[in-house]
Amino acid sequence: MARRTGTSALFGGRGAWLLAALLALLAAPCPALAQGTVSVLPVQGLRFGMLSTGMPTVISPLDAGRRATVELVGSGHVTLLFELPRGLRAGADGPLLPLRFGATDGRVTFPGSGTVLVFDPAAPVSFTLPPGGATIWLGGSAEPASAQPPGAYDAAITVHVVVANPAT
Repeated sequence: MARRTGTSALFGGRGAWLLAALLALLAAPCPALAQGTVSVLPVQGLRFGMLSTGMPTVISPLDAGRRATVELVGSGHVTLLFELPRGLRAGADGPLLPLRFGATDGRVTFPGSGTVLVFDPAAPVSFTLPPGGATIWLGGSAEPASAQPPGAYDAAITVHVVVANPAT
């Protein structure tokens, strides 16, 4: 299962602020690959809000208002793989606003158990989906340059959710 959406960043006023409006996974439910036993329900995209040129902004996966959130419902052993962009782009050939994803920017929570799995979104993460499902949280950092040009910026995150075949 792969989902992707665009994001945008806009300068406001005299170019002093950068709005990275939404680094999002789509908000429509979709079934995962393999056995069809897992549903992937994007809830919220990664939201950087207003960014100032030259000032990095870090969004923690614990920041409920700004982190990306995806729900998994179903059963089975799943592996998540994220295709993370190097940055936001202003047009196809425009300037890059770098993004960084660190070793602790991913979290999987299991409602009902209180268990939390911390992971690096740059590497695959595998776990067994318990009854009640799981919630994936994703944080990251935006690093606008001190001379970041104004404009509308885009990026996409692709998430692959692979459900293991119980017959293998």
